[in-house]
Amino acid sequence: MRYPVVIHNIEYAGYGAIAPDLPHCHCHAETLDDILQKMAETIMQRLEELGAAGGVPPEPSEIDSLRQNPAYDDGLWAIIDVAHEQFSPKAQP
Repeated sequence: MRYPVVIHNIEYAGYGAIAPDLPHCHCHAETLDDILQKMAETIMQRLEELGAAGGVPPEPSEIDSLRQNPAYDDGLWAIIDVAHEQFSPKAQP
């Protein structure tokens, strides 16, 4: 799955990023390279948490529809590609 993320440059504090399709999925890093790596790890962790709780990964939104949200103004958009098969819900014993 390919999740869009929005990255904001935080003056004097590096970068902050969120994945709008995944609740509570955000992170902070010093450099743009670091924020992309950390966001990929954060998305994978969030999807694993959803799977462990018996949930299913939400479908990614189209970036064009997310850009309509004023909270994302001036953000830089990126796509984080994660393997869907890794995040199927775990069987309950």
